[in-house]
Amino acid sequence: MNNFHSNQFMQVTDVTLMVSNIETSLKFYQEVFGFKLLEKIDNTYKLGTHTNTHLITLVYNTLSMPKQLTTGLYHFAILLPSRAHLGQFIKHMIDTKTPVSGGADHGISEALYLDDPDGNGIEVYADKPENEWPRFDEVVNSPMDYQDLVNKALKTQFTKIPDETIMGHIHLHVANMKAARTFFIDILGFQNTMEYGPQAAFVSDLGYHHHIGFNIWNGQNIPNNPDNAVGLKSYTLYIPKDRYNTLLERIDKAHITLTQDSDKVYIKDVNNVKVYLTTDFR
Repeated sequence: MNNFHSNQFMQVTDVTLMVSNIETSLKFYQEVFGFKLLEKIDNTYKLGTHTNTHLITLVYNTLSMPKQLTTGLYHFAILLPSRAHLGQFIKHMIDTKTPVSGGADHGISEALYLDDPDGNGIEVYADKPENEWPRFDEVVNSPMDYQDLVNKALKTQFTKIPDETIMGHIHLHVANMKAARTFFIDILGFQNTMEYGPQAAFVSDLGYHHHIGFNIWNGQNIPNNPDNAVGLKSYTLYIPKDRYNTLLERIDKAHITLTQDSDKVYIKDVNNVKVYLTTDFR
């Protein structure tokens, strides 16, 4: 099976979320997901695997506004290393009585969905072997076989997020599908893989089912998420070094501002969210 998240693939590696209550959020991400607190600087908390793979940054704002009907995060997706790990995680959800919003078998993957305390959507999934994938225009949304997943789960008890866990993809609410396609395909350089009618699309790099999804399920021409509201504030995009300069040329040609932020650079996406660009792989 191909590793569609190796250093040959452009991909999102981590996300930054604003939260309203840091104690509640840390308890959720550390106890429910088993993430490790990697670093704390002022009101910023970096979380990841116990092998120090950074996946999520929480920014604590006591004056933050609650989730609204805007552009921004639909969900970020945590990719587990195997189906057995997903079954183990589902057992952990049952044991801890953690509410989930649903699950699905997509043919390409099996996915569990839940929300964090501020309503930020999370997908926890495992990919199926590539040779079992349907054609991308035949991807399904079938019921998840929870019982089979639990039956075939790892026998050890869940105590922490698996060391091989990575950010599999992100899925965004946008205001305009055409503008989103222009940004993610024409400018960033992802390739279109799947579409759910005129309201959702999925793009990837070099053959994965999707590294980024976007939809208008919150409505067309909706406002962007305010800076002081909970939700997605930035994400990091890894670009293979041999493609970085070409990407910068497309960004410049599109008259998108490239901003220096300490030792990092970022652009703004179609939702006015910071996209940090890096050639350093995890």
